[in-house]
Amino acid sequence: MTIEADVGKSTVTLTLSGRLDTANAPQLERKIKQWGDDIVELILDFSDLSYISSMGLRVLLQTQKAMKEKQRRLVIRNMGEAVREVFELTGFINLIVQEEKFVVVRKDEDDCIVLLFNGKMEVENVPAVSEELTKIKTQNTHTSIAKELGMSKKLTELMEQTDTVTDPVNVVMDMEKLTRISAGALRQFKNVIDETAWNNRNLTVRNVSDDIQALFTIEGIL
Repeated sequence: MTIEADVGKSTVTLTLSGRLDTANAPQLERKIKQWGDDIVELILDFSDLSYISSMGLRVLLQTQKAMKEKQRRLVIRNMGEAVREVFELTGFINLIVQEEKFVVVRKDEDDCIVLLFNGKMEVENVPAVSEELTKIKTQNTHTSIAKELGMSKKLTELMEQTDTVTDPVNVVMDMEKLTRISAGALRQFKNVIDETAWNNRNLTVRNVSDDIQALFTIEGIL
């Protein structure tokens, strides 16, 4: 792994390339400690990072904790799909929020499906929400069941008239870590909610900030 540093007056950006594993984690830890109390923000650019191990995650968690205690910020940018998958599977995506990049993570619980929103939602991020809501609809309607079983067109059309399976599906959008939603994204987000609805879907939000809740009220969302 290589680390390139861009040092500003109060911010340091470290660009990581290659693999952040057990062998390389101490190198990152030394680089982070090098600036001590001289910075207010540490930015880690993961655009060229191909892999991260549990030891690498541990270094990040310790760094975030130390900087938070000193009222400083750790920001992770440009996380690739392979690295993001590790963050999602380990739950670290909820502990270390990407300040730059919006992420939606799905969690299937016993009584509901939870979509966790992280970061800032802009117009270009709404399709990610649409994709998850569409998948949920497809997996829980008669239409998808008919197609999977190869049923006749006539039977498929008959089932489409009822549109849903018998049991209601509870979908919860957890917005505790949603820091912002732009005006353009707000309008598209409302359209996505309407377009992916079906009769037996119960859609709710939780942990939404007062500011975002006010925007939802004005726009007539939920």
